[in-house]
Amino acid sequence: MTIGSPSDHGARAPIPAALIASLPDTVPDDVLSALRLGDPGAALRAALDGHDLSSATDVLRIAWFDLLRDDHLHESRTALEKLPAAALTSHPLLAMALGILLNADGLRRTKAAYYFGLASLGIRSWTERTPASERALVLSSESAALRLMGKSALSVRSARAGVAALEEIRDDRAALIGYLPRLYSQLGTSLYYGGAETTALQVFARGYAEFGEADVSSFSSLSMMAGIHALRGNMTEAASFVAIARGEPWTDEQRAMYTGTFYRLAEALLALERFDTRMAAQHLAAMRHDRRSIEHWVAIGRVEAMTGLFAGDPAGALARLEELVVLRGSEGQAAANRSRLVTIRSVLHLALGNHEAAATVLRRDAGRTPQDHVDRARVALATGATSDALRHLRAIAGRTQSTRTLAQALTLESAIALRAGSGRRTDVLLRQLISTIRQSQQRTALRLVPPEDSALLSEALTRMGAADLAEIGEIGSLLAEPDRPRLTSRERAVLEVLVRSGSRSAIAAELFVSPNTVKTHLKSLYRKLGARTREEALTIAMHRRLISPTSLDTLS
Repeated sequence: MTIGSPSDHGARAPIPAALIASLPDTVPDDVLSALRLGDPGAALRAALDGHDLSSATDVLRIAWFDLLRDDHLHESRTALEKLPAAALTSHPLLAMALGILLNADGLRRTKAAYYFGLASLGIRSWTERTPASERALVLSSESAALRLMGKSALSVRSARAGVAALEEIRDDRAALIGYLPRLYSQLGTSLYYGGAETTALQVFARGYAEFGEADVSSFSSLSMMAGIHALRGNMTEAASFVAIARGEPWTDEQRAMYTGTFYRLAEALLALERFDTRMAAQHLAAMRHDRRSIEHWVAIGRVEAMTGLFAGDPAGALARLEELVVLRGSEGQAAANRSRLVTIRSVLHLALGNHEAAATVLRRDAGRTPQDHVDRARVALATGATSDALRHLRAIAGRTQSTRTLAQALTLESAIALRAGSGRRTDVLLRQLISTIRQSQQRTALRLVPPEDSALLSEALTRMGAADLAEIGEIGSLLAEPDRPRLTSRERAVLEVLVRSGSRSAIAAELFVSPNTVKTHLKSLYRKLGARTREEALTIAMHRRLISPTSLDTLS
């Protein structure tokens, strides 16, 4: 994707007369005539041919997005490349435009970075007399360029400066500045990909609130808000934005192209909450984009994989996801890309019954975020290591987390509590889980637990008066049953006696073997069960149906 490409912004709109009228009196007549004819490319070339860089900057300011997708801009690019570095530094909007045009050519991106640098240098040297609208435009484009180059921290810095510049624009001049909704969208996207999600949502909301349905280009901010809320698990908020995006004045083209990517992802995730995989797949298929270049590929990959999982094809979903990682990766980016998709990759392995593979994915690629701890807790629960699962969940207590992460954490903690039996603490957790799910309208977390836990949760939810949520038990868990460890006859005998006694000497006496032999069998038994203590081994053995639950009543 390139900044300002057709896939970004849809069909070209005429340049408003008010914008043309706002230009200084010094702009030549031939430049004004070209603008009035709706040909900003010709206007820019006329200004450059006359060596009038100030007028060229004015043309860019009012027709920025149209110019960057002009079919004949290669002529302007040639003229811009002939300008000396000093001229471009003093007119950073020209430098930024040239960098963007070169960045569209994969073979010239190194040179594009040079012009981005000139634009950045020029921005920093501007005085307070430089119009806030011009600063906002350059900073917005700079943040987008840095974002696409993978320089997130620098992109966020430029985006914050761009937002500050937008705030300086007086209300009575806002109507004279073209493409303000798109600037909010570009700046918000840079903030989002730089990890400042809350600020990004505020910027998108401001851009939409100022223009709304009065400017069709505000659809991008609407779309991003819908998708981000859906990805974070705030399905109620996502649904409200989706309802707006479905209507006029938004077009089917906007909903299908780059600007509608996050809208379609929101629609797909909402469909999955209804367990409607067919509708989710339809929304994903409606997107028109190039998987090799679209910057939203990680979010797309996550939702596509989740849809495949819900459709009962975790193997196909994992294969397509791994193919996407290879397609979008390079040697330097491979680790980062694997990390960005670590949650869905680990879940897919669990759905296939590859519990060790899921654990390996997390050991290699997960970090220390709340979601990473939840992912580790899920794998631990699936393999019966409940103490490890609880340890990971406690590690995120008090930390800021998304609603999606919170719902998954509460589901896993409730499952752990139910394994130990009902009680006051269990009921408190269940009430908190019910409230979270009802508030967010996010039920998919209930399907991301082992099958036996899904059944226990269904029974418990019914008991707590949440029978509508308990239907999850009928739909079933998305995860596979863990493979039962193959125990030798002697290991099974040790396990049976272990239920009654934890004493090595007592086990040895009952089985007529030496304590050292019991020690060897216990070590092997614990290793196969993935346990570290007697209590953990017995709990795992019960959930893997190696012993009956009633036999634990004799546990000493």
